[in-house]
Amino acid sequence: MAREYVGPVPDAQWRLLLTESLDRADEFRVHMPDGDGPLSFGRTEFMKLPAVQARPWSGMADAIEIAGPMSSAAKDLFLRLEVSIESFDPERKLWDYELLTGGTVTLSIGDYHDLMVQSLD
Repeated sequence: MAREYVGPVPDAQWRLLLTESLDRADEFRVHMPDGDGPLSFGRTEFMKLPAVQARPWSGMADAIEIAGPMSSAAKDLFLRLEVSIESFDPERKLWDYELLTGGTVTLSIGDYHDLMVQSLD
């Protein structure tokens, strides 16, 4: 199945979509530079989650991927950090991440708000 670009959605729709995607997900991947800076928001919190791994990410030079199981703590963290897709402070929002179910990316955010979801075809 392919992912399709959804584009801007109202926050009420975003919260429902995020919650449903988190409920189905069994894994997450968060991408950020390997160091401090505005694109690294959430790094400390994600690294504290149980069973996470940080590894180099090929999507950007000097970047890492923090990956782990979608535990209740991970789900709560996403819900706490990803409050809005319409209005946000880039220094307080996740820059790039994916939610996966059975190894398939079902929802992804790139560049803070570029939303893609798994198509139903």
